[in-house]
Amino acid sequence: MNLFKAELRRIARRRLSLIFGIIAAAGVLVLAGVFWFTSSKGPTAEALEEAQAEADRMNEENYEYEACIEDEAYLEGPDYEWVEDDPYYDGLSHEEACAELFGVWTAEDLIWTYTFDFAEESPLLLIGVAIVAGLVMMMLASSAIGAEWSSGGMANLLLWHPNRMRVWGTKLGAAAAVCAAAVLALMLLAFGLLYLAASVRGDVSGVDAGWWDENLPKFARAAVLSVGMTVLGASLAMLGRHTAISGGIIAGYLIVGDMLVRIAAMALQMPFSERLSLYTWVTAWVDGKTELYDWTDLYAETADVMVITASEAGLLLGGIVLGFAVLATWAFQRRDVS
Repeated sequence: MNLFKAELRRIARRRLSLIFGIIAAAGVLVLAGVFWFTSSKGPTAEALEEAQAEADRMNEENYEYEACIEDEAYLEGPDYEWVEDDPYYDGLSHEEACAELFGVWTAEDLIWTYTFDFAEESPLLLIGVAIVAGLVMMMLASSAIGAEWSSGGMANLLLWHPNRMRVWGTKLGAAAAVCAAAVLALMLLAFGLLYLAASVRGDVSGVDAGWWDENLPKFARAAVLSVGMTVLGASLAMLGRHTAISGGIIAGYLIVGDMLVRIAAMALQMPFSERLSLYTWVTAWVDGKTELYDWTDLYAETADVMVITASEAGLLLGGIVLGFAVLATWAFQRRDVS
């Protein structure tokens, strides 16, 4: 029996996998639907005409603006002689100077529409999809390992495959493979639906070779991060031999632990206290780098700057995942299964 294929089938056929898959796909559909219904190519000609008529009416009630427009010498009076010497007004026509001084309403001020700019907004959305998918796969991987311990399936499996390292390596590899496939599928689905929404009701200009050169590495790093999260979830479940232990550790850090670390760092007045937060390193990994600023020296003209690169962040995050994987491997190898 091919252990790897069997593990892939087991993960794919679990009811929780089906539920998580449906929820994830539905979430992407809802995300695309939000932009579909909120975005538009711009106001219609009729709406612009109505808004301009209202703006003209409001401008007519701005008597000082009207007086300025009607009198070419209005700004030459004693109250506005400073205008001629102000460089801000250099090159402006008389009408433009009146508008700057007294304000003028335009149709754009009275009508607002949102246009989904795919090139500008989609990278953050796609990275978010990858990270959320990683969280889901982290829970699924920890659940798959925890369920085997709880049901006695792990002990039964080791009767047929006594090589523990092979069993554990296969389970990690299968979980990582499923995560990579799921993240890729969700990102492709999100990209396609968001691009469709922007094509019909938004703006897709700017998605060129330069856009891909800038964002494709970010997408790849986000996908790698998701796979790392999956390995971490499986390792924690293997260490604790229970799904709840893995979920509790992860949730505890995400909800409380990071906040406590930040508070402690600020209380100690530690320079660049943000570096103690994993969120900072995750941001540096995905974005390529991040800059931290320290204003501890109140008399300094400029802040001290600390740059965290993707390489440094990758080493730290990879080290954390590898460390827990090694601990899980040691525990699985040394501890009694019963």
